[in-house]
Amino acid sequence: MKFCDRLVIVVILSFMLAACARPSSSPTAGLRTIEVAAPGRETPINVTLWYPTTEGGSHNVVGGNNVFKGIPVNQDAVIAAGEFPVVLLAHGGLRAAPHLSGWIASYLATHGFIVAEPHPPQLGPADAQAAIAEAWLRPSDLSATLQAIESDPVLSAHLKKDRVGVLGFLLGGTSALTLAGAEIDPERYANMCDGEAAIGMDCFWFSENSVDLHEADIKRLRHSNYNRKIKVAIAIDPELSTVFTQASLRNISIPVAIINLGQPDTILPGLNASGLEGLIPDVKYETVADATQYSSFSECTPKGAIILQSEGDNEAICTDGGERSRAEIHRQLAEMIESTLVQNLSNN
Repeated sequence: MKFCDRLVIVVILSFMLAACARPSSSPTAGLRTIEVAAPGRETPINVTLWYPTTEGGSHNVVGGNNVFKGIPVNQDAVIAAGEFPVVLLAHGGLRAAPHLSGWIASYLATHGFIVAEPHPPQLGPADAQAAIAEAWLRPSDLSATLQAIESDPVLSAHLKKDRVGVLGFLLGGTSALTLAGAEIDPERYANMCDGEAAIGMDCFWFSENSVDLHEADIKRLRHSNYNRKIKVAIAIDPELSTVFTQASLRNISIPVAIINLGQPDTILPGLNASGLEGLIPDVKYETVADATQYSSFSECTPKGAIILQSEGDNEAICTDGGERSRAEIHRQLAEMIESTLVQNLSNN
């Protein structure tokens, strides 16, 4: 081998080794947890804050287990200088894992948003009766979270208080719409599990626990959860979209973006929100055809589906609807969400 050829190989290897030795240049979100007193809750709830950061903190991974991949964070890092728009975040799949939305929270934090995600108490298989109240407690949690961070002297200095959006998945999507002004019709809610045409996502759970919505105390649904500080609402696969009052939907005055995961024939009736397209004045409805209802969950580990199957759980939680990976679907969703937030929370 000629000297020049050996020199080229050495140079290439040097660059490769240097690249491997360098830490990743990808930004990592800062993360800290606070407690917030939320109306209707017996104890304070934990709220996870994801935010831009440039220094400090300790490296950590949150939300990881044998089934789901975790998200790298800078725990308790210093919040970057400046003020940032706020995104209230709610994910409805909390019976599966507490940090299912870390992928989007981290993305938004590293793209210039402060994300506040309240964590309501996790409900177990026998807690179906208590789940009814979540329809009004979770939107209340979001409003209480916003009030708490605006009142905090340290956090408040970094918030653009007139630039607040809400993003929700599943029941969290329902919460996002109610903060925008949508109101649930108690009678429609009580009827949603009747007969073979039941559309409620929790109807089987209610039935297994002998919960009769006609006998439940749901008068709190008559109270509005509208929050005038919200400037844009984004709902991914929102539940209960067929039980909102049409009058309240027509009165929504802020931009709303709704995304269904799947195609018209694969979206579950209880998650199909296409009917809202003609009722909310300023609404954008889109679908991600090769996604499923589980595509909003965290990425699964290589053995995630096998573990779920071996434990008698639904391995479809780790399955998406096409050739693309969940990471690729997440990337598309993140860009769609960011575009909507930037468009409606910018200073222009």
